[in-house]
Amino acid sequence: MANRALIAYFSLSGATEKMADILQKVTHGTLYPIQVVEPFPDDMYKTNDVAEAQRQSHQYPDLAGELPSLKDVNIVLLGGPVWNGHPSTPLLRLVEEMDFGTVPIAPFYSYATDPSNYAKEIDGLLGNHSLASLGMPDKVVDKTNKATAELQKWWDTVRQK
Repeated sequence: MANRALIAYFSLSGATEKMADILQKVTHGTLYPIQVVEPFPDDMYKTNDVAEAQRQSHQYPDLAGELPSLKDVNIVLLGGPVWNGHPSTPLLRLVEEMDFGTVPIAPFYSYATDPSNYAKEIDGLLGNHSLASLGMPDKVVDKTNKATAELQKWWDTVRQK
């Protein structure tokens, strides 16, 4: 059976969305943009303050729309930006609400400066379901050919699991 991928992602600046769009072309998977009921502020410093308060209280934002179905999906590519060294709070809400069953999850993420311990943190949240993650600096995401090559290589690795 072919690898049917669900590409679930949250993007605020557009970098993670670009990665998800490239992954959709590479995998022929289904895109699922994670959306929140209450939008984040346009100012990145205010967004950081909101996200930190959510993270500290474990009160993540409500998601808009229906959760994606995992019927016929045999791998989830889960993407989000690095926010202050952590997964974005909408991504944390999705992980909290979704029942992934035995479907393996391969995290991908974009970052502006320092991903800190993002990969370790997301792997810890996903447990045994987590496959190799891929982090990509925003400046690489903007170089479409390089980003495509790196995402293709990563996909070739995780789809084999």
